[in-house]
Amino acid sequence: MSQQNLHIVGVGASAGGHDALKEFFSAIPSDIQAAFVVVTHLFRDHRSALSDIISRFTKLKVSRIANAVKPQPGHVYVMPEDVTVTIKNSRLMLTPRLSDNRVNNSIDIFFESLAIDQGKKAIGVILSGMGSDGADGALKIFQEGGDVLVQDPESTKFSSMPMATIFKDHPDFILPPKQLGIKLTLMISSKTGDRQRQSSNVHPENRFNVNP
Repeated sequence: MSQQNLHIVGVGASAGGHDALKEFFSAIPSDIQAAFVVVTHLFRDHRSALSDIISRFTKLKVSRIANAVKPQPGHVYVMPEDVTVTIKNSRLMLTPRLSDNRVNNSIDIFFESLAIDQGKKAIGVILSGMGSDGADGALKIFQEGGDVLVQDPESTKFSSMPMATIFKDHPDFILPPKQLGIKLTLMISSKTGDRQRQSSNVHPENRFNVNP
């Protein structure tokens, strides 16, 4: 497919995210015309096995991110440890994480760059996690015309990240992770990136338990 039509999906997760990632990716077919970039909170000095873990429950191709790689459809790119990832000119770029960076905002960093680089083709997904990382980045995606999907807080192990995004942004859908995967697949296949946000005027308090 044309690289111009490729949707790039940023997936942010933290505490409790492994189960959510499993359910989310298990619902996505291998021929989906999108690339996924998984950004999580990792220990600096411990090699992450997340790419191996994700590969066990998806038919998508999974790999650790290499610098300056161009995302391809049907592929999951997983952030390595002790770096931040951004996207520029449709290429994933790795930067060493600053030693004095005590607050891990790797999801915000990637989502904000994704919004700027991809505009309406950007999609952000926020799964289980503590803190508020991802909320600012999700808002940036929304402002640039992209789509935001959030795990229903009632289905999370840790609801802080989804809640922060819900109350700061206007998510297109709030669903359990498997249903998010199904909904995202339908969104990509229908090629309706410029569709009207049907629920953008709904107050956040009334956005739970949205049907797929």
